[in-house]
Formats: sequence, C-alpha cells, structure tokens
Amino acid sequence: MEQVVSALIVEDVPDTSDYIRQRVELLFPQIQPIQQAYDIESAYELIKQQIVNVVFLDIQLTTGTGFDLLRRLMDENLIDFEIIFITGESAKEYTLKAIKFSAIDFLYKPLDDAELTQAVNKALVKINRKAYNQQIRLLLERVGVTQGAVSNKMAFHLHSGIIEFVAISDIIYLQADGVITYVFLSGDQRLTATRNIGFYKEMLVSDYNFHSISNGLLVNQDYIKKYNHRELTVELVDGTCLYASKRFGKEFKDSFNSSDSRIKSFAQSFKKLFN
Repeated sequence: MEQVVSALIVEDVPDTSDYIRQRVELLFPQIQPIQQAYDIESAYELIKQQIVNVVFLDIQLTTGTGFDLLRRLMDENLIDFEIIFITGESAKEYTLKAIKFSAIDFLYKPLDDAELTQAVNKALVKINRKAYNQQIRLLLERVGVTQGAVSNKMAFHLHSGIIEFVAISDIIYLQADGVITYVFLSGDQRLTATRNIGFYKEMLVSDYNFHSISNGLLVNQDYIKKYNHRELTVELVDGTCLYASKRFGKEFKDSFNSSDSRIKSFAQSFKKLFN
C-alpha cells in the first residue's frame, strides 16, 4: 500500500505557491492533501489544528522568516513534521550553512524537478522517524536569536535515513572514501556518513579548529600532537599517524607560522608601549 502523507506549502507569493503545489502533485500523487499558507499566522494555525507530515517552507516571508514560525512551533512542541526549505539565491550564507548543519534539505527557486524529487523522497523515508525536534533545535541554535551563537553539535547522515548528532569536540578526524566519509570519534568510535567530505569541510574549517591536510583528510587541531613537515606526517594524541599532501602540508605549516608572527608582532607592539 502506497504511503499517503499530507503537506503544507508556506510561501507568500501565490503564483510561486501554486507552482510548487503543481510540481509536487505531479511528481508525488500520494501526497494529499496539499494545503497552502501565505503568512506565518495562517501557517501556524494550520499546523496547530491539523496533522501535517511535510512542510515546504520559504525562508523569507513578508511577515517574518520561516525561522520565526519554527521558533513559535518549537515553543509549543508542535514540530513533528519533515521540513524542506525553499530559498532564493540571495539567501544569506550563514542561513544555508545552518540548514546544512541541521541535516535539513533546501531547494533553490525556481525548483528543479530532480532536486525536488530527491528531497521529497528523503522526507518520505524519514517521515516516521523522531529526529525532527532535535534537528530543528540544532538549526535554531545556528541561526538563533543571538547572532554568532554556534552549536556544539553536528548532524551526520548515516545509512537507512538515520541521522546521528555528534559533539564537535568528539570528532578527531574525517576521512574521505569516494562519496562517503568516515568520521573518527573519541572512544574508538567510527561513523560512516553518506555525504562526501566537502559537505562538512567548509563548516568545520570556518567555525572550528579543523584543518585539511589533504583532499581526503580533515583533522581536529585539538587532537594533533605533532606535525613533521619533512615527512608530511601528522601524529595524533592517540598515536594515529596521518599523511599530508605537499600542498596542504605547506598550507598547514604556514597557518601556524602566520599565527606565530601575529603573536610576536603583538608582543613587540605591547613592549614598545611601556618602553
């Protein structure tokens, strides 16, 4: 028996909302009914009164943002549905990073049928799983009321639609293996994530002390014991030895030389003030 689910489109431009509904109805006839809301208040009321399985949520709305709606629903423990964000190309970078961190799908306008199909299929697989509230909490921490607040957890997609949330401080290093990524954790644990290493690289390098030592290795600086530039080896605190590429090894070394130079420059300037 085919799975039947209900959906809600939250989009403030009626023509765009109708287009999204048309594409979903054509590609997924089992999704019914598909309701439409054009502002935060009407979306809130529909979700509060009825069971909704999938919400197609525009980020920028005339009455606020999709995050405003989610915070309100979270406060009342009303989030038990799968979310697919719809966003324009002009969306802020930090917002897209937040969505990636929280393992929630987003689509660009105008919609691409292949991407829409992939996102909806993933939602249907996860529809009976109960990771929704944790995903949304992680998302709201990333874009939260206090700008610059950074979550201490990251979501990893595993096989069979499972999503595991891991403390950043427990990640020792990531290793690429084609389109999958091995995530090595403290306590001799290892996850197999079904995303390539590039999916995680930007977020971990920009927001945390992770370094690329090759195209396929991303290492947490907190676990590095020693770096031998002549042999291009990185020794970790547990004795693991990783090998850097020449290009990334040089960048790795230069990053610390640059830090040392800044510290020395600051110390010299500070000394002059009191001489």
